Amino acid sequence: PCLVIKGIGIGIDFYSESNIWAYIVAFLVLRAASLILALGAVLFTNWRDKYRSKGIGHVAVLWLSLTWISTVIMGVPICSAVFGNPNLGRKYGILAGVSSFIFQLPLQLMFLECHATEKQSRLNLPVSDEEDQSSSEVPKLDCTMVTIQETTDHSNTPHGGEDQEQEDVIAASLSTHTHADGIKWWSLVHVEHLSSSELWLKITKRILRNPVLWGIFWGFVLSLSTAGKYLRCPSESCILGLNWIPLTLGWLGATVSPVSLFAMGLWMHGQGTRQLFSVGIFKLSMSMVSKLIIVPLIMVGLAKGLRLSDEAGRAAILIATLPISLASFSLGRQYQVGEKDLAANVAAGTLLMLPTVLVWNIVLDKVGLFPIASPAAVTPSM
Repeated sequence: PCLVIKGIGIGIDFYSESNIWAYIVAFLVLRAASLILALGAVLFTNWRDKYRSKGIGHVAVLWLSLTWISTVIMGVPICSAVFGNPNLGRKYGILAGVSSFIFQLPLQLMFLECHATEKQSRLNLPVSDEEDQSSSEVPKLDCTMVTIQETTDHSNTPHGGEDQEQEDVIAASLSTHTHADGIKWWSLVHVEHLSSSELWLKITKRILRNPVLWGIFWGFVLSLSTAGKYLRCPSESCILGLNWIPLTLGWLGATVSPVSLFAMGLWMHGQGTRQLFSVGIFKLSMSMVSKLIIVPLIMVGLAKGLRLSDEAGRAAILIATLPISLASFSLGRQYQVGEKDLAANVAAGTLLMLPTVLVWNIVLDKVGLFPIASPAAVTPSM
């Protein structure tokens, strides 16, 4: 929250800086387009199988795999290095994440809560005699949710394989019930779940407890009220007696990337190579092509269509190539859906991050799209 408040509330002037709103809209449209792609992929799979083999939870997993981008933890240092200016890194990295918390976060929670509710109700259904033995081995679902933010899940245990086997058993049971109940392939969620007041109360509470969302809110309040300009030092409007506020926010915010990256390294080490890459090579390859090539190409079109400046366009495309946040794996683990896929996406995307950014930078330079000055020629503004 400290990094977000300083980056948005103090570092950005929404009234004078051009392209700011268009930049935010670009990522909003990107996430909306990715949601449509995820819905289409799940519906196609169900149509091919002739029944609903995948539900709204799988839509959430695909959507996370495409656009729950690590805009702050990875985006800020990457943009800082590309532009040779930490202030620009904070600006573009933080603004890229705004739509993830005001648009993608509420919908993700709704999808996953509906998935959890339906899973729980189906696990409680009576079964036939021949299914009784296998169904008795299916555990009850723990529907406790995690706080959605760009943080890590520190609950790594040596029982990850057992958890995955448990998830596979549950998935097989749900698939059996779904096929037997004759649910149509196009029906991704039961409508009655959406009318549950308890569902919406859970979602609202979880959103309101999200510290990053509050950081975005207070950042916009500071910037749009113009109060942030009095904390922007050095400047003509700076009140020197209040300079300790941005300094403190900056000091705390500077710990975000190094602490998170260190925690990610511990997570990858604890998971182990076999568990991280337990999905098929073809499936993982298609996920990487979608995340590292197709999603950035969509952003190229959006940047051109919204007429982003060269600097903003370059930042948007490079951030779109970054891996998804480790929080996505935490979600999959918590809701027991797509855990293997999300773990592989986080690990593979992180390993391929540096070469991907370098290649995209070279390609954009070669074709003359959104040219920027060399970092060596840029003097960082303090």
